[in-house]
Amino acid sequence: MTLRQPLINQPEIGILGFLLQRRDGVPHLLIQAKPEPGNIGLSQAAPSVQATKSNYQRLHQGKATPFLDYFIGHPAAIVRADSLQSEQGTRFLAKYNRNMTVEVPEDLHLPCQGPYHWAPMPEVCALLVTDFQINTDARSVLATSDWTVLAAADGPFARWSGQGGLGESLLRSYRAGPSEQFEADAAIGERLDSIRRDHPFKVRVVPLDDRQGWLQGLEPRLLGPAGSFDVRQVAVSCSEREVQSWDQPLVAQESEGTAVLMAREIKGVLHFLFRCRPEVGFREGFQYGPAIQDAGGAPSPVPALEAEERQLEALSQRARPLLSNLHSDEGGRFYHSVARYSIRLLEDAEPLPTSDSLSWMTLGQIARLVHRRGMFSNEARSLISMLLAYL
Repeated sequence: MTLRQPLINQPEIGILGFLLQRRDGVPHLLIQAKPEPGNIGLSQAAPSVQATKSNYQRLHQGKATPFLDYFIGHPAAIVRADSLQSEQGTRFLAKYNRNMTVEVPEDLHLPCQGPYHWAPMPEVCALLVTDFQINTDARSVLATSDWTVLAAADGPFARWSGQGGLGESLLRSYRAGPSEQFEADAAIGERLDSIRRDHPFKVRVVPLDDRQGWLQGLEPRLLGPAGSFDVRQVAVSCSEREVQSWDQPLVAQESEGTAVLMAREIKGVLHFLFRCRPEVGFREGFQYGPAIQDAGGAPSPVPALEAEERQLEALSQRARPLLSNLHSDEGGRFYHSVARYSIRLLEDAEPLPTSDSLSWMTLGQIARLVHRRGMFSNEARSLISMLLAYL
């Protein structure tokens, strides 16, 4: 089978990073209220620095990127997390960004104005389970941060000790030892490597022309496969950006997407189900993504694995919702591209789904593995960030 699909080809690596400062012992993050032309509500909470390489190197003769020095070697900065993470493999070709969390001393005064605001971590946590408040880049950076740095002094999820409910279940899952885990960290990584070997596929760039039926209408629109998206040209003016006016294409998705992370207690400990997902834009071919994901009809490059997802969809319908929110994709590349992100709990009586492409992980395992390049997809990291609402 040959799958032909338009993708965004932006090979440069940008910087997505939060500045962190402790104030009276409470971690605070420097939030940027960043306006993006494709955002729902125009502005959403973004990392302190969210910049492409072209922007922060000022190749477009724009303004300097505020606070950039702290992410490229400032002597007062302590790097707490730094990893390369992928963008959506259904939309970008082999795209990675640098996800960073950098701590600055408590006595360092950083003047903030305009769209910048220091927010205590509990305030940020509350936004993670609120529709359209935290943008996709911020969710990715938070998920890949060192959670012990983001949490209060007693540690991640510790505030739920003895409280019962989802909070205490997350605490136990975060602290679970090897005997309580369904499988070891090494086995989780080996499963991903194995499925990459067993289901290889090649990606090559071909000319973009009208023979594939992508250009349609009197005012041509570039359409993805199965009507999954179209591309529109927009003109933007904004005083709060490095460059104050520009033209650019935006990918628009008409239907609402879906991303579901399923959970179940195993050995009395909450585990989360991730599925090895093939996407044409992943350099590695596969990454761990949600158990269920619908990106608006984009077909899979490995159709043989799709029957399993249909079985998981039927199982999900019987699961109990724990968290559910609407989030949009990055508004600098996508126009009102929205998906419902949900975390659903399977009852103990349900059969435990297992296969060569599925991995059950505790929250502690997720925290250890999420820093690895090519491990979790963009959608998976957004779902993980929702669990940090209980941090």
